[in-house]
Amino acid sequence: MALVIKPPADEARLDELRHEVASLRRRGHQVRARLTFERGDARRFARGAARARYDVVVAVGGDGTINEVVNGLVAAPWRPRLGILPFGTANDFATGLGIPPSPAAALDVTVRGRVVAADVGVVNERCFINVSTGGFGAAAAERVPAGWKRLLGRFAYLITGAHSLMHWEPGHARFLAEGRLIHDGPFAFFAVGNAWRTGGGTRVTPRAEFGDGRLDVTVVRGVSRLDFLALLPDLRAGTHLESPHVLYLRTERFEVLAATPLGVNADGEPLSGARYTYRLLPRALRLMVPREEG
Repeated sequence: MALVIKPPADEARLDELRHEVASLRRRGHQVRARLTFERGDARRFARGAARARYDVVVAVGGDGTINEVVNGLVAAPWRPRLGILPFGTANDFATGLGIPPSPAAALDVTVRGRVVAADVGVVNERCFINVSTGGFGAAAAERVPAGWKRLLGRFAYLITGAHSLMHWEPGHARFLAEGRLIHDGPFAFFAVGNAWRTGGGTRVTPRAEFGDGRLDVTVVRGVSRLDFLALLPDLRAGTHLESPHVLYLRTERFEVLAATPLGVNADGEPLSGARYTYRLLPRALRLMVPREEG
């Protein structure tokens, strides 16, 4: 087992992880732990663990760390199973899977959990396993200061989002699914989901399933600031699908052609460009999840 760890600000959490790693080793497991120092380390460590034929690589961190590990594993000819230990701020993907936050319980899922096949989304050349957003959501997430994340946790996303809304203006783009034009004009927000939650629990693509061979897409067409504000509780709860302002569909290929460069994120990791092509790698990874009860 290889652990790729983004060190948390809370030293007690890291001490707890050290204790659990020692326990695994006493029980006969071979465990290698690597701590990241800068962006790109997690991707490199995961790719190296795959080359070394570790049976499972555990992403210990938040959604960004998982994203880097996923990109490292997908680039490898032989891919270990992916485990997750949530040490981040929002932990959207891990929470959606039902992975517990304690190191002991999360590592137990990695060792004794259930193996499921997971699709992986790709936007341009960047892989993502959870959700990619553009427009208001991407801009808000990118502006969350690291210090706020440490102090406020997922509430940092809500505060930054509220502040960003005061200065927000709609974007303009063409959206195509399977080559068919579905919207051309102003938009407030879009999300492409391999899974269903982002931004600290917002259910942007509530019907998405990471093993169904489809990407779920939400597009909020051009609305006023007040109308968008009124829609936010529904976006948060995943009850926005019936809104006349919202397009929701499932597709294998999705394209966004923006009039000017547009900020997008993939599992919270920022990208920039005027053209984005989304596609799917079906069943590209084997993922460790909790066993079903009963």
